[in-house]
Amino acid sequence: MNLLLLLIGYLVGSFPSGYLAGRIVKGIDIRSLGSGSTGATNVLRHIGKRAAISVFIIDVFKGILSILLAKY
Repeated sequence: MNLLLLLIGYLVGSFPSGYLAGRIVKGIDIRSLGSGSTGATNVLRHIGKRAAISVFIIDVFKGILSILLAKY
């Protein structure tokens, strides 16, 4: 069971929301622009506010899910 939770946590943490936002919204690789980060700030600068808010919310929920998995 612990190994399964560890695997789920890893997969949740490795989900590249900023990268996917760049590919879906503008067809670009956000890692090649600005700071190279896939975070909400770089997404805001190069894609737009709506995509950045989406990335931020998804990343917050990824963190919450990881904490809940660890607590479980």
